[in-house]
Amino acid sequence: MRWIRVLGFATIYFLIYVISFTVYFLYLIGSHMTVYSFDLTWLFYHDFPWFALRIIFRELAGGPLSLFIMIPCSFILGFMTDWVFRILKRRIQLRKRAQYE
Repeated sequence: MRWIRVLGFATIYFLIYVISFTVYFLYLIGSHMTVYSFDLTWLFYHDFPWFALRIIFRELAGGPLSLFIMIPCSFILGFMTDWVFRILKRRIQLRKRAQYE
């Protein structure tokens, strides 16, 4: 049961990493564009998928937030979160027991 909680916390942290990377990626697309307005029709008519894939691969390969760093960090944070929740649960139970005695 503990591994399921750790895996759940790791999944949540991984999704947070992916969302923050997506926001960073959208910022990169906006900063690399040559047009002044962020027009989606221009993106789809001017080879947007290849442009986007090049930026994604470049950032995943050399960026500080690569996939190989995100997965272990999310598991480490998942273990730490589970550890903190177990300690808090134990303390709450001890306080409740002390209150009723």
